[in-house]
Amino acid sequence: MKYLRFLVLFFVPMCLPSALPAQGRNEWSLEQCIRYAWDNNIAIRQQKLTGEQTKNGLLQSKMALLPTVGANASYNMSWGRSVDLQELQVIENKLSSSFGPGLSASVDLFDGLQKVHTVKRNEADYAASQQEIEQLRNQLSLDIARAYLQALLSQEVLATAEKSRESVEQQRDRTAKFVAAGSQPHSDLLEVTAQLAAEEVQCVTARNSVDMAYLSLRQLLDIAPDVAFAIAVPEIKVEVVRYAESVKSLYELAKGLPQIRAAEYKLASAGYNVAIANGRYWPTLALSASYGSYFTDTRDDGFWDQLRYNRSPSVGFSLRIPLFQNWNIVTGAKNARLSRRIAELELESRQNALYKEIQQATADATAAYNKYKAGEHNVSAMQESFRYTEQKLDAGAVTGTDYTVAKNNLFKAQSEMLQSKYQYIFQVKIIDFYKGIPIQL
Repeated sequence: MKYLRFLVLFFVPMCLPSALPAQGRNEWSLEQCIRYAWDNNIAIRQQKLTGEQTKNGLLQSKMALLPTVGANASYNMSWGRSVDLQELQVIENKLSSSFGPGLSASVDLFDGLQKVHTVKRNEADYAASQQEIEQLRNQLSLDIARAYLQALLSQEVLATAEKSRESVEQQRDRTAKFVAAGSQPHSDLLEVTAQLAAEEVQCVTARNSVDMAYLSLRQLLDIAPDVAFAIAVPEIKVEVVRYAESVKSLYELAKGLPQIRAAEYKLASAGYNVAIANGRYWPTLALSASYGSYFTDTRDDGFWDQLRYNRSPSVGFSLRIPLFQNWNIVTGAKNARLSRRIAELELESRQNALYKEIQQATADATAAYNKYKAGEHNVSAMQESFRYTEQKLDAGAVTGTDYTVAKNNLFKAQSEMLQSKYQYIFQVKIIDFYKGIPIQL
């Protein structure tokens, strides 16, 4: 995962910390979009339920350290010949019954520390599950932020296209006056009119891009079609940023990201699994205790008297030594060590991926900045060139074709500059996130 928790902070300073937009309010900030998605995304909700299962497993492993206590009772009836123990004579065809209650408890005194390591493993698994929730949130935030920025970019391109169309429309009106006055040929008016039609196409294309960007954002949020929805437009300022930190220092600051922490917890869990598997080689010592009594109607003593006289408490120890278990213990220990090695490689793979991502992010930030600054210069030059061409067209010194070329070049330069602007902003926020700096615009 490349861009993580920074996405939530990206627009936080420029939007109110509110929940969802109230009914009748149609502008959503990026924070509101992300919060809504966090609360309603099915994958995140599923991962939360998985985390609850892991938490239940952790609680159960802790409870397994406690003794087991049980109560029992039995009631028996018998027919046929029986012996009267007091009179020492055989009694035929007598119905006799007996009742015996009891309590028992047992606890493992030593099991190779398997239960202790099971608790530690489940703690690591639960911690990993929480990091995976954060990882899903970050991934969803990334997708929403991209769609949000694309919508902002599309709206700016549309505004630029509409402004360009208005400029051409004004030029068409001026050219029409010059043609009517006889100072310019009719062909210039035709060419400017054709350019105006092209500007209309550009506006339609830009509107379609806005609609598609909104559709993508709606689909990510799973918003119903009948819900009024529009994004809030923040004021974004682009400033020069100098990077003094090296990739290595940024990497050290970014080691606490969820994908790294989750892999670390899974490695710890795999280590405890090895300890559990090794613990099965050890003997198991258990302590047990019981208390019981019984009552039978073949004796003349009362119910409570018999229960008191016939009580039978006991305490015992049991030792189980694994001599040969069909190689299950050996195989389990080998597989546990292999799983730990797999977890080590997974952690190493994620660390390497993060380092490469930071390398790429710094390179992309530099490239985006250079492209943005070049785009600024290009737009400035194209604006001046177009202004000069427009003046020459009014004077009849150039044709409508020259005007069309200059206008198209200006719009292309403006569109490219806007794209590089948002790309640069995106990359700057990534670098700020890796450095641990609260991201503000």
